[in-house]
Amino acid sequence: MNTISFITANFVAREAGYALTEGWHQGNNATNDYFRPIDTFPKRFEALLKEIKQLGFRSIDLWISHLHWAWATKEHTKIANSLVNKHRLQVANMTGDFGSSRIEFEASCQLANAMEVRLLVGSAPFLRINREEAVALLRDYNLQLALVNRQESSVDQFVSRIGYDNHDILGVAVDTGWFQVLGERLFEALEELAPNLKLVQLKNLQEADPPITCRFDKGLVPIQRCVDKLQELRFNGPVSIEHQPFEKNPGEECRQNLEMLKNWLGTRKVS
Repeated sequence: MNTISFITANFVAREAGYALTEGWHQGNNATNDYFRPIDTFPKRFEALLKEIKQLGFRSIDLWISHLHWAWATKEHTKIANSLVNKHRLQVANMTGDFGSSRIEFEASCQLANAMEVRLLVGSAPFLRINREEAVALLRDYNLQLALVNRQESSVDQFVSRIGYDNHDILGVAVDTGWFQVLGERLFEALEELAPNLKLVQLKNLQEADPPITCRFDKGLVPIQRCVDKLQELRFNGPVSIEHQPFEKNPGEECRQNLEMLKNWLGTRKVS
């Protein structure tokens, strides 16, 4: 069964009034600043969840800027869990940067456990810095880590980031925006990576510099063919919808993407 989730980082521009003029970090900082205060956290976090649920989603990939390992307290996580349960949502994974030191990486693991999440998705510089300790922490906290592709020009380059052992807990999450680098080779990459594939982030791009995300049927990436390939590979893992414009609310287009994805998956069970 494929779980389809909404990446809460789709709202990267939300707390900046959908007017990001300084790039991703502006939205990241604005989001952390907005959600950090405990006095306003319940109301603000619930509004976020309600907005996502109204789009038709039942599962989220929780971006750490909405609940960050650097500032989340036990009270934050207690409130977050209560609200997730209240609105009958599922936190499929936590997504973001999980730190470059042991202290930061372990704080990420502790937060994931507090949120009853078993999968970390994104980047983890600490894995490169001290692989042995990172793997030990993942096992201690009963977690898996999936690294997301960036600008690697080959599957080998990507796989080298996770290494060649401990693949029961270390894997990959493919962002289909990789098509901009690989072109048609993306479909071969999905096949090669299938044994270690823990999640797919479906993202389309318009031709621009820097790239601009868009609806599934409006850009350069053949999203439906990606979905067809995943079905051919019998991939039953989680699939995330990613759309992160800097200048507008992506909600309605994410809802449309969700409907398209359900249609493409056809009679296959989704949640």
